[in-house]
Amino acid sequence: MRRISVPGIILCFLASGSAVFASPQAAQKSEEPPHPKTLEELQKAMKDAVEKNHVTGAGVALVSNGQLLWCGGFGKADLAANRDASCDTEFRVGSISKTFVALALLKLEEEGKINLYARLQDVAPEIPLKNRWASSNPVRIVNLLEHTAGFDDMEFSEVYNRHDRPDYPLLDVFKHFQEPQNVRWPPGTRFSYSNPGYGIAGYLIERVTAQPFDAYIQKNILAPLEITVGDFRLTDANRAALAQGYEGNPPRAVPYKNIYLRPAGDMKASPGELAKLVQFFLRRGRAGDAQLVKPESIARMEYPETLSSVKNGLRLGYGLANYTESEGGVITHGHDGGIDGFISSYRYMPEQNWGYVVLLNNTVSGKALNDMNHLAIEFLSKDFPKPQQPVISLTAKELKKFSGYYAPRAPRSQLLAFLGELTGGTWIRVADGKLECSQLFGKGHEPLLSVGKSRFRGEKEPEATAVFFPDATGRMIYIRSGEEGEPYGERVFPIWLFTRLALLSASAVVMATALPYALFWGALLLLARFIKKLKGVKHVRVRAVPFFSVLSLLVVVFAFTKATNEIGAFNFWSFLIFVASIAFALLSLVGLALAVSVPRAEIHNWVRIHSLLVSMACCIVTLFLSAWHLIGLRLWAP
Repeated sequence: MRRISVPGIILCFLASGSAVFASPQAAQKSEEPPHPKTLEELQKAMKDAVEKNHVTGAGVALVSNGQLLWCGGFGKADLAANRDASCDTEFRVGSISKTFVALALLKLEEEGKINLYARLQDVAPEIPLKNRWASSNPVRIVNLLEHTAGFDDMEFSEVYNRHDRPDYPLLDVFKHFQEPQNVRWPPGTRFSYSNPGYGIAGYLIERVTAQPFDAYIQKNILAPLEITVGDFRLTDANRAALAQGYEGNPPRAVPYKNIYLRPAGDMKASPGELAKLVQFFLRRGRAGDAQLVKPESIARMEYPETLSSVKNGLRLGYGLANYTESEGGVITHGHDGGIDGFISSYRYMPEQNWGYVVLLNNTVSGKALNDMNHLAIEFLSKDFPKPQQPVISLTAKELKKFSGYYAPRAPRSQLLAFLGELTGGTWIRVADGKLECSQLFGKGHEPLLSVGKSRFRGEKEPEATAVFFPDATGRMIYIRSGEEGEPYGERVFPIWLFTRLALLSASAVVMATALPYALFWGALLLLARFIKKLKGVKHVRVRAVPFFSVLSLLVVVFAFTKATNEIGAFNFWSFLIFVASIAFALLSLVGLALAVSVPRAEIHNWVRIHSLLVSMACCIVTLFLSAWHLIGLRLWAP
């Protein structure tokens, strides 16, 4: 979820979707990073990454051989107070919050108080839910935890809690914002990251324990882990230690905003505290001398079970609030997080008994987090072998059955699904006896090496990260596990894709000509007024209406750039988006009607043709925007 003419619209919607407490996973490419061999070299390389990427401050913890190797900070936790970032600095950790919710539910399951494979509607029938596949594919609690329920992500107005009390009842949130719980495909078939799903998971803790979810987690998970300051709630203790969040360069302070879906992203924690979580996972559920959660439960967290890719042989993916993915030649587990002014990550590798935590208080660049993740993994895994699954040979005929264009079919945000439809697909081709994948407009072609009849891995990956299989209707599906979860692609014939792109691109070019054309005619009419010539210029509205149609679309784009800071709120800019988008549609139709109806003898033919072309282009864009539910968009409405 992040990007006057159609490309501008895309940019605006990408910007407007800045994923609050979403897992950011910014996979930005960078130049070859350093290869530190000592702790001092690693600290220097991380400090350089912070400074080079203009990050205000960072907290880092490294765990090696199950023990805390180093914990500290770089830069500033708070510029105004001149406070340094340190091991004990608290950060908002966004979606890392989900880890604690999953642990709490696993503990409750071990105690026999809940069954994670129970139907959600049987456990909590009061939650509004629409699932037309309920008889064959009911939503189970485990689907919430693996993001396979088919839920949409948050509505814009569901992101921030601006007016209600901080502990606004979770059930009231789901009743007020019901659209995300409208299941979009059979549960268990596709991964799609959904914060509302974890909001419901937090509510289930409350329903079972008869106490607030955060109170239960604090007593039964945080306290045994000796996380004493970190908490979901904003307390006096963590408020005093909390870093200030920033965005941009130069850094701009971001105010602390309450959120409705607190279980999904409201945790505050320090690097030192999250290092205890990493050690807890490495010790397979032991906290001190107590076995807080069974080793089998920890193992269950680390791998998905309900997803269709798992049933077709792909091991990696999103388990129970736990990404398991290939990075740096090893398989790591953990989670990432992002919320206003903060991005974060923790990863661990139980087979090699190491892990790390990286917390940043500036969202200026996901590249810093990506670089620091890479540095930590390379340093901590440097003394361990990195085996790879052996490659098997498939014939060109066997490979050819997987080739084609795969369109994305599991959008995180249904409102912004059109962005993926336009540019987010994957090409699979056969070249030099192996498969290659590339993005629709990507320059590189990544080889996929066969490790099974339908499973593939990248050249530097230790095991299969991609799988192909036919769905229930026989359509070929491509799923690739990685930093963005499990992209679910469906093989399609791309003629409509290119037709749509051609129509939108041509429309954008034609619409762009309305601006210089209007300036030319405006100057000409102004000149005519002074020299009293060009008398009786007729049908000015034929020229003017297409121009004002394009102008209204530019107003929508501009309003989006202003509305992103208060996304989901009713204000001047969100109302302007609503009004201007409707005006664009109406003016497009009026302009087309005028251009068609004006008598040919009363207007120059080229004027008529230009107005007709611009109006037709506006109408084409209007049709697409209407199909994408963007005309009359009310960002403030549930």
